Amino acid sequence: MKEKLRYFTKENYIFILILPLIISIILFFYEKIFATIGLILVVLLYFYIKKIDDNNEDFFQAYIDELDYSFDEITKNVVFQMPFPIVILEDGKTIKWHNSNFKELFEAKNLIGKSVNNFITDFSQIDFSKQSTDPITVDIYDKVYEFYYSTIKREKFDDELTFIYGIDNTSDENIKKIFKDRRLVVLTMYIDNFDDLRQSTKASDRSSLTGEIDRIIMNYFEKFGAMVRKYENDRYMVMIHYDDYKKIYDSKFKILDLVREVKKGNSIQPTLSVGVGLSGSKPIDIYEESRISIDIALSRGGDQVVIKEGDNYEYFGGKSKATEKISKVRSRVISQALKRMVETSSKVFVMGHNNPDMDSFGSALGIYEGIKSIGKECYFVLNEVNKPIENIYNRTVEDLEGFRENVVTEIKALELMDQGSLVIVTDNHRKNSTEAPSLIDRTEQIVIIDHHRRGNDYIRNATISYIEPYASSASELVTEILNYFDESFKARVPVAEALLAGLTVDTKNFVYQTGVRTFEAASILKRWGADSIIIKRMFKDDFEIVKYKSEVIADSTVVNDFIAIGHFNREMDGSTLIASQAADDLLNIKGVKASFVLTRSNDKIHISGRSLGDISVQLILERIGGGGHLTSAATQLDMSIEEAEIMLKKAIKEYLEEEVEKNEDNINWRC
Repeated sequence: MKEKLRYFTKENYIFILILPLIISIILFFYEKIFATIGLILVVLLYFYIKKIDDNNEDFFQAYIDELDYSFDEITKNVVFQMPFPIVILEDGKTIKWHNSNFKELFEAKNLIGKSVNNFITDFSQIDFSKQSTDPITVDIYDKVYEFYYSTIKREKFDDELTFIYGIDNTSDENIKKIFKDRRLVVLTMYIDNFDDLRQSTKASDRSSLTGEIDRIIMNYFEKFGAMVRKYENDRYMVMIHYDDYKKIYDSKFKILDLVREVKKGNSIQPTLSVGVGLSGSKPIDIYEESRISIDIALSRGGDQVVIKEGDNYEYFGGKSKATEKISKVRSRVISQALKRMVETSSKVFVMGHNNPDMDSFGSALGIYEGIKSIGKECYFVLNEVNKPIENIYNRTVEDLEGFRENVVTEIKALELMDQGSLVIVTDNHRKNSTEAPSLIDRTEQIVIIDHHRRGNDYIRNATISYIEPYASSASELVTEILNYFDESFKARVPVAEALLAGLTVDTKNFVYQTGVRTFEAASILKRWGADSIIIKRMFKDDFEIVKYKSEVIADSTVVNDFIAIGHFNREMDGSTLIASQAADDLLNIKGVKASFVLTRSNDKIHISGRSLGDISVQLILERIGGGGHLTSAATQLDMSIEEAEIMLKKAIKEYLEEEVEKNEDNINWRC
């Protein structure tokens, strides 16, 4: 039975009548006449209230019925007359009903009973049973719609109905696009090795050389409506709208190739480094982004573009070998700056990268020697002695007085550190790849000496960051620094031999990445007493290691006709060393231009990459989190060896496709 609608509830009746009734009852003890009158009045009040309630019941019910009817009519009219495309789906797919605005979006005459995915393919990716307040942005012909939806489950029919309506957001999107397209982009550009370039050119040709480079840069960017300003002999700033910049981006920054081809009597090829800033609320913020980008480009060896947008980086170029710098001015400046920092520090901690190799150990030992010569308290951070450095470490401990006592682990180093401590990192610029990452967080005084091209995860708060990708090794850089430390400085023989060992290993016996300064560093080390025969003996492989390398070569396959991929399937101490040596040996095979060897080490897959210079193994392995040089790079992956190989092959494929595309674009550009 339908419940009656009343103005007065039972609670209302009780509240209104209870007080007069109580008063009447009390009066019975004092004055019965007044009590009787009171009871009569209570009864009359009850019937009066009831009459009011009954008289208004019909009116109230009629009002509710009219309101219900009006609401239904309003709802229907609103739904049918709303200026939005509306559709109702059955079970999130089939069109059950739609309004005329929805139908007008499509050319089909009949939509009822058909799948909505036939008309809006983006809907196929949406699970309409899961409620969401986020709009679904869809492009329909030349318009942009944001669709909102709500789903109800009908128990009676055992189905779901989804109500969807769309809002034409084309105008807002166009405004956003205009804002994006017309936002400011700042490019900072340096001519790499400008001084060396001029020195390699006859005095009579220098003006025409710099003039030609200026002409190419100005003409190239002005063609895109950019403003170009040269503010130093080798430095330029470019301001351009984003939509025009995008054309330059899509052309893969052809300016790099155009500058590289300039020939005006110069014996050194000119190259350009470009830093791009895209994000920032103010022009100064965008400019700072470009400055950070240019620093990274230079530290990666130059001849490339680095694009910074927020915390993300993108690279173009970097496929050529870093040009050796003729001038040693920077080495001398770094040497003196480092010496001053050491002298003002309370303690010094020196370390290379984790899983150290000859170059890491040798360069760190060289810095240790330089600091000890000043008389400063210095500690060599090393957690464990692995296979690659076992021989050189044992000889150093045996022959270098006081060294053993100053070798400390990360835990011990943390105990010894104080506020005035200095941390020096060699052969590495990545925090998580250092021997003791926690030391980086404990001090603001940090020095980096490295020859690897800078990656995204570099140590950002270093006081001195001496990263020179042209150098053959960190040992080469450290030798130059020590040579400028003091006129009378001379490293002890075990240190000189450790530095020469690092230099020898990284150059593959002075074959790869060697320049004039490499041999000059070697000659310095020879003067300090380094014996190359002793180093040769250190590098002699055990019979077992030779067999292991043979296993890798036998297991290797060649992909793309010139890239060898091998596996070292034994997890053992020194597996990464065997893998890297096997990668070197694979390059001796006729037709092989690059090689990669995968092995398991410390529950991770280690990949060593090597090339003869035609292929950048650095750019390939950077795609999967690695880094290094044009001819030598590596990475570590936390996955199975099968999954790692799939990722590697994908990275190789993408790299080669980009190279083919670049070559085709260059031909078209010249045409």
